[in-house]
Amino acid sequence: MALYKAIGVRHKNDGIFGLSPHKDVKKKSLHYLWALKDQNVIDRAMVSFSITSLKMEDKPYALFGGYNSSQIVGGAKGLKTFKNFDNWLGTWALEGQGMYYGEKPLQVPGEDVSYPAIIDTGSTRLSIPPDQFAKVKNVWKKAVPNMKCTEGGVYCHVDDQCSSFKSKLKPLGFQMSDYVFEINPDQYLLDEKHGHKNICLFIIK
Repeated sequence: MALYKAIGVRHKNDGIFGLSPHKDVKKKSLHYLWALKDQNVIDRAMVSFSITSLKMEDKPYALFGGYNSSQIVGGAKGLKTFKNFDNWLGTWALEGQGMYYGEKPLQVPGEDVSYPAIIDTGSTRLSIPPDQFAKVKNVWKKAVPNMKCTEGGVYCHVDDQCSSFKSKLKPLGFQMSDYVFEINPDQYLLDEKHGHKNICLFIIK
């Protein structure tokens, strides 16, 4: 799928379809969504994604020009808009203001430095700044002493099934652009097979 030119893409190939608007306003016409809207193919220059896993019966899809309100808590009224947080990376981002382990703040909004928070659905792990990860790793280690961290200490796991210790862990909260997104241990732990043994991966690094 291409807007004005496609080179070297073979039939039935998968790939990355860039939907971010060009930073140069003069090149707005090269943006796929705006081109669809200008040609009256869609009413709004927007795209939404329904992301599923292999264990789910539903299939993933992209919806151009709108969104499926039945998948949003509170329906259309549950949507929240965010302004771009200008940052040294030169890309769009939310403002990473704070982080919590249970009710304990590990990064205090308004006191500690803010970080650009980039949402990338192509990543299988959540990556956080090194100083914040060190704090998270410390509280994990206190709760689960047999946790091991490899590859420079950024990939952590336990040589057992997640169910054996997840009750000892607390939810993690990320405050981005004045809104707190919370994930439970079930959501940041992943059971895997490593050879003939079971291991539990921490998908935050």
